[in-house]
Amino acid sequence: MLKNWKLWLGLAISATGLYLTLRDIRFDEFFAQLANAQVIWLLPALIALFATLFMRVWRWSLLMDNTPLGVTYHAITIGYMVNSTLPLRLGELARAWVIGERTRASMARALSAVVVERMLDLATVLVLFAAFAQFIPMPAEFSRVALTGGLFIVALVAALAVMIWQSGRVERLLRAVFGRVERRFARFRAERIIRLFNDVCDGFRVINTPRKVALVLFTNAGVWATNVFVAWFAMWAFMPGALDQAGVVMVMSNLGGALPSAPGGLGVVQPLARESLVIPFGVDKNAAVAFAFVWSLGQQLVLILLGVFSLTRLGLTFGKVTSGSQRAAAQAQASDAHITLAGDGAPARD
Repeated sequence: MLKNWKLWLGLAISATGLYLTLRDIRFDEFFAQLANAQVIWLLPALIALFATLFMRVWRWSLLMDNTPLGVTYHAITIGYMVNSTLPLRLGELARAWVIGERTRASMARALSAVVVERMLDLATVLVLFAAFAQFIPMPAEFSRVALTGGLFIVALVAALAVMIWQSGRVERLLRAVFGRVERRFARFRAERIIRLFNDVCDGFRVINTPRKVALVLFTNAGVWATNVFVAWFAMWAFMPGALDQAGVVMVMSNLGGALPSAPGGLGVVQPLARESLVIPFGVDKNAAVAFAFVWSLGQQLVLILLGVFSLTRLGLTFGKVTSGSQRAAAQAQASDAHITLAGDGAPARD
């Protein structure tokens, strides 16, 4: 793991982000903000966090053709715990391994559902970003770019639906095109790209009735609505909060979630949350930084505790989960199967 360049890049990005977050704050005022926080507001934030978690569990279960909610919950919290404590986002493998061990769904099916989940999250974040940019004071050029990006995502989703509908023809086209590339470049692996496409198609094919489509859209909306309320309630502990401010914080922090970072997004979430409040809304930077750390790290702590509880309930250990998931990934790669590590799933970042 220590030889992985992504690990060192993530640590460098996190260190830079922490420096940018703390470089010009007054630490006496920062600690005063923490000392004077109205912690009573963290209780409704915690309730909203559990609501977010429930919506995520329900959505992932739907994408795996209705796995039991109890086991799905434990798998997700274990995955979040691993993501919060280990680098390289190994939590995605961990939760898929737990599902594969404890339900009828295979690890490959679980990972396909994770890919679909990440695609839904990314599309939602970008559309929300485009919507917020139209109503929050920003340069006109920036708003136009955001709107264009949102429309592009809508068009991309429509194109993806057509590709899944015509997946057989698309696969034949991919084999013809990438086969030629593979003949020119020996190290190019066309089969892996084709398997990724099939994984995405398999994940979306589970949503094969109007009722399932409606439920997935409902749970997806629920994930992001409750996420906004987590930030909003936490914001009230430090300042008078507004839903649009909480929405921008949530969207910008999750856009940064695609970057490599230290475990739990440390050093990536905090500077984005700070600037989301300071630049468009003029919030005091000391209050913004205090909120950013409590909001993000508080969620990570809760998820770690929930993950430990889930390990106990399933009779597993941290070492067994991480070694089992890494071993399964290595075996899949050795047989040239496809496994995708999607973006981090922790609610603090999405």
